[in-house]
Amino acid sequence: MNTILLVDDDNYVIDGLLKHIPWEEMGVRIIGTAADGAEGLQKFRELQPDFVITDIYMPIMDGFQLTEAIHAINPEVPVVILSGYDNLANARQAVSKGIHHFLLKPPSVTEIEFVVREVLQQLNESRERDELLSHYLQQQHIVRQSMKDAFFRDMLSTRYRPAELPQSRIAFMGLPDTPEVQALTLSLVRSDVSARKEEREWQLLRFGTGNIIQEVLDTRLAQMSGVMAETVQYSDQEFVVIFIGELTQDAEVQQRLLKLSGVLLENILQFMKLSVLAGMGTPRQGYHQLIDSYLESRRALETAEMNEWNRVYTYAETSASERKGTVSLEAVRDIHDAIFQKRWLHTLDLWKQFAAELSADVVPLPVLKAVCAGIATSLWTAIQSTGQESEAVIGSLDELLLQLNRRGSARELLEWMDGTVTKLIQQIRDVMQGKKSHALVDRVIRDYIEKCYHEDISLEKIAAELHVNRNYLSQLFKRITGEPFVTYFNKYRIQKAKELILTGNYMIYEVSEMVGFQNSTYFSQVFKSITGCSPSEYNQ
Repeated sequence: MNTILLVDDDNYVIDGLLKHIPWEEMGVRIIGTAADGAEGLQKFRELQPDFVITDIYMPIMDGFQLTEAIHAINPEVPVVILSGYDNLANARQAVSKGIHHFLLKPPSVTEIEFVVREVLQQLNESRERDELLSHYLQQQHIVRQSMKDAFFRDMLSTRYRPAELPQSRIAFMGLPDTPEVQALTLSLVRSDVSARKEEREWQLLRFGTGNIIQEVLDTRLAQMSGVMAETVQYSDQEFVVIFIGELTQDAEVQQRLLKLSGVLLENILQFMKLSVLAGMGTPRQGYHQLIDSYLESRRALETAEMNEWNRVYTYAETSASERKGTVSLEAVRDIHDAIFQKRWLHTLDLWKQFAAELSADVVPLPVLKAVCAGIATSLWTAIQSTGQESEAVIGSLDELLLQLNRRGSARELLEWMDGTVTKLIQQIRDVMQGKKSHALVDRVIRDYIEKCYHEDISLEKIAAELHVNRNYLSQLFKRITGEPFVTYFNKYRIQKAKELILTGNYMIYEVSEMVGFQNSTYFSQVFKSITGCSPSEYNQ
């Protein structure tokens, strides 16, 4: 219902308007009255009526002055003037003040009804236009956001040439033509507690996480000129943040984006109690290269799986670490993958190709020995899965690695390794294929996780001690246990912590140190993300 403010210094006029005009029948409610223009302005500010009916001649502030003051606040508010004098000058002044309705006193009920209904029609038409425009803008925003989501999903999964990009669609979405792009992949760690939650609760957690990501981006990027971001919920546990704009022109931009990514992880952990694995790719020029930055972020995410939660790993640091030596770690990974998949002939072919590349390159002997030890150990371990005694074929693993270390040159090592790989693969093929090996993972669990959980150990250190490739061990561990190493390790530590807490003999910070956490705050965060409650709450 529309509202009216009546302003007149004549109480007789106010009473007559209140008693004799059928306001409610016209869909109008009198929200207030005032005896002069100053009081009328005060009531207007307090009550915010839809329109005003006012006299001209009043003390302190007249009707024209009141109209000017009202229109200074809101120029769209209609004002109806009541004048006690048939003065053409008053009518002209009313028009000049933006007043479209001018009534002479005493007006008839019919005249007032006519003017009020006309004002109401104007108000309703104006509101309908505003609502229509608002609805259109809202729908346009929804359509654009939907188009952006579909566009970036496509860019993350499909490789395009620059000429194939939909430029008109990009322009309609309000995106820059050919910006730099960079992918940040965030993978939520679904702990035992969250896994036990109903699917609806997990979806609420995921929805809340998406809101936090957007709020942080909106707040932080408002302080960075030339950079924007779009977020794609890529899977049930994965978000991809796409930074767009001038990402490399200023050396500080990358540092600020890395810091912003860290803030995202902190907020998700603090407010949603979810740990996150995060990997960031390198900036690329043009939307068609977004897929490359995304794949790099996935590679960095693999490093995150093998190390610490709630930290952003960049492809640049991952790549620099992998390039040490000049050995192609992709080739090593392919060999380990083939061994794990029990594709023995393919393993042999990959080794022959890899050995030829190593022969052509100048690779430091220690690096070469480490790579060969990892491959030899993987093959030796594969024999265990056949149920056959490997000593009957090539001796114990210690003897095998001792022979490897005795090789004094790269050429001698490669020749020995070639014969060893051929012999091991032949033995495996002769005995049995297709049975999954648990020996290496069982050793990691038994000799490291269960015995050394209170020490500062990592999968990288374990792999070095076992003479296996870190990435291969990570993949093997995850496939056999169903969880990344860090997840399994943290759960075991928290289980031990729960046992210590229940004894009632230790303070929380003592329990934290006893199970291998040097930072009691981080211990509490991990404890809550896994159990659903803090250490102190669990003790109660």
